[in-house]
Amino acid sequence: MMRLDDIRWKSFLIGDLFSVKRPTPRNKDDYMEGLIPFVASGSMNNGVLKWCVPRNDEKLDKAGCITVSPVDGSAFYQPYYFLGRGGAGSSILMLYSKHINKYNGQFIAKMISHTCSSKYNYGHMGNQNSIKREQIMLPVTDDGEPDFQFMEEYIRELMAAKKKQYRQIIEKRLAALNDVATETIDWSSAINERTWRPIVVSSEFSLIRGRENNMATLENGNIPLISAKSVNNGLKGFVDKPRAVIAGNCITLNNDGDGGAGLAYYQPSDMALDTHVTAFVPKEKINCYSMIFISECLSKLHGFFGHGLSISNKRAEKIRIMLPVTADGQPDYDFMEAFGRQMMAHKYRQYLNFLEKHNMDQ
Repeated sequence: MMRLDDIRWKSFLIGDLFSVKRPTPRNKDDYMEGLIPFVASGSMNNGVLKWCVPRNDEKLDKAGCITVSPVDGSAFYQPYYFLGRGGAGSSILMLYSKHINKYNGQFIAKMISHTCSSKYNYGHMGNQNSIKREQIMLPVTDDGEPDFQFMEEYIRELMAAKKKQYRQIIEKRLAALNDVATETIDWSSAINERTWRPIVVSSEFSLIRGRENNMATLENGNIPLISAKSVNNGLKGFVDKPRAVIAGNCITLNNDGDGGAGLAYYQPSDMALDTHVTAFVPKEKINCYSMIFISECLSKLHGFFGHGLSISNKRAEKIRIMLPVTADGQPDYDFMEAFGRQMMAHKYRQYLNFLEKHNMDQ
């Protein structure tokens, strides 16, 4: 593995390396769901807040740039054309250079994050001028210029190692599902042939409302913090010493939030919860695959609830969802588990096929 300690480094002004632009004013709520990434201020998921359909004749922001959040300084390389969050306040900053590509762009984005994440916040937000004055450390050639070739080769090698590790993990998990990995059951027909009926979710789960009402004061740590996000399983970050820790192997439901109201996620790990999220803890032991199934059924509430109609504690207790049931009318957890295991095995095979097709372990 290439070593960062074996090369020379030098400080550069971002304004000397990049042209800085801001997107057209846009609001994600004005867009229908589609295939174009909407990139906004955020420290995860490459800054992608949702996937949208552009307006008629709308010009997309060009791929091949680094986007920087003025709110927390996080930076990401954007490999595809996208819709950038523009307008007053937390408009992202876009850095363009003819020298960057999808490999060295990721290297430089990480160095920008190291610099700006400690400076930018809601009380001191970055802007188009301030970002130009920021200095970042980069590897340099013998003549003192940024060593874009080294940065590219370093990221290529790192990605190859990570993809190899990823393949090993997926193969191990698929092997654990070997009893369903080769099944050819027509699950679409199996779903349609089941008997379904409405189930009051609180009859099967205890409800626990989140207690973290001031997430900005929490220090970084190792405990997942789940908020009412519409992406990334609701994960906002990792914190230390929250007010309460809720045991994993449960389901979280977004009570309201920025486009995520009504979405539910299975949570395998112990966590802290934002006050805008409710945990559904099983009263009896329920397999994780069954809870993934139930999470998807709960997520059908997305679109019904929102800022105008949030999920209060009373509303949460009355929620009913359609579930497959046994002959005596009880939730058919065995069927849900079998279906969930088959779907996971199917996804793992898709991931391995994707790696093989694109030769991504080279």
